Amino acid sequence: MIVDLVVEGKAYIDGGLVEAAIAIDDGRIVSISNPANAPESEEKRVAGSGSIILPGMVDMHVHLRDLNQAYKEDWYTGTLSALRGGITLVADMPNNDPYVASLEDLRLKLEVAEEKALVDFLLYCGLPRDPREVPEIRRIACGFKIYPEDYSRLPSLLESLSGGLLVVHAEDPEILEERRKSVKDPRMADHGILRPGIAEVRAIEKILNVARGRGVKLHFTHLSTGDSILKIAHSRLENGNATCDSTLHHALLSSEALERLGGIAKVNPPLRSRSEAAKVFNAVKSMLVDAIASDHAPHALEEKLREEYDEVPPGFPGLEIYLPIILTLILDGRLPLNVINLYSRNPAKILGVRRGAISLGFDGDLAIVELGGEWRINAADLASKAKYTPFEGWAVKARVAGVFIRGVPAYEDGELLVSKGFGRNAREP
Repeated sequence: MIVDLVVEGKAYIDGGLVEAAIAIDDGRIVSISNPANAPESEEKRVAGSGSIILPGMVDMHVHLRDLNQAYKEDWYTGTLSALRGGITLVADMPNNDPYVASLEDLRLKLEVAEEKALVDFLLYCGLPRDPREVPEIRRIACGFKIYPEDYSRLPSLLESLSGGLLVVHAEDPEILEERRKSVKDPRMADHGILRPGIAEVRAIEKILNVARGRGVKLHFTHLSTGDSILKIAHSRLENGNATCDSTLHHALLSSEALERLGGIAKVNPPLRSRSEAAKVFNAVKSMLVDAIASDHAPHALEEKLREEYDEVPPGFPGLEIYLPIILTLILDGRLPLNVINLYSRNPAKILGVRRGAISLGFDGDLAIVELGGEWRINAADLASKAKYTPFEGWAVKARVAGVFIRGVPAYEDGELLVSKGFGRNAREP
């Protein structure tokens, strides 16, 4: 048997690093062996000394904008950023312009993504305006995103959403409204007051209660407090199946970044205190969270530099820098090696796709990463249109040198090897 491709080197397999030859044929991993036993191949790549082979990363929470927000980001620049960050699958949120909450708008987004994407993708739909469209929406979308403004409608739609994935932005709208009334002329320093941690905890309690026994799979995203993460852990003890993710910015940054950087560091939910960030970091370290997600949320720099609090949109880019930061923390001994699973296999499991692992039958998605040396994060170098980051100047010790998607070389030493439209909808029936 002659396969399409063999990639050899030190590879992350089943939670450890081993010397391996990974054979890919027709887009799938068909064998994993000692290099001496590798099958013949049309093409062979060897990861050199100081490099490791990882599964392609899976980011389950991104905002790639486009259409009426293409000035912030589009599917080409966003997925190029993902590719340069070792990410081979992204899952895109519906809060675009137009907002995706109908079959028509979902099909429009799919058309744009299929035309421009460089990496494979999944699409979320907002809470559907017309429940009758749910069966057709499910053929395209991987799940539904629930925002605070949707909470009041959710109970009446749970039956039609049964069996599906619901990704929840957990902030209780009643608490947010009360806080907003109490702060008449908000400034950037008031961001955490307006959106307190208790709003996250209360939202989780309410959604868990409403959805209990209704046959939906709940996932709570970008949790920012230790109490919130513990709520999800406790829910599992009650035979629940809820999962959660957190971001690196909630684990590594604090509200001090907001004080220092102003609107650049504004994000929802807000960056919390140092002690709260330490709790989130420890939850990641102990793998109490199920996944890491970037919440890549690009905006135009001039929007982030506005002076008025309400005029500054929340969020910042992250796709290109997440894997280098994670690996640097591992190299420094601050995180265990298997935290890699939180940005690869675990989110893929939640999304219901056979990705994110070097395993037989899985898609041939690999990232070759060079370790050692040091470079500093520079927003001006990002592929994203959003040329800013609260991680500006951070030193990292890992660089993505090559990426394969479905066994096809897609990126190597800074060179893009695939064209717009190479990425596919990874939705599996």
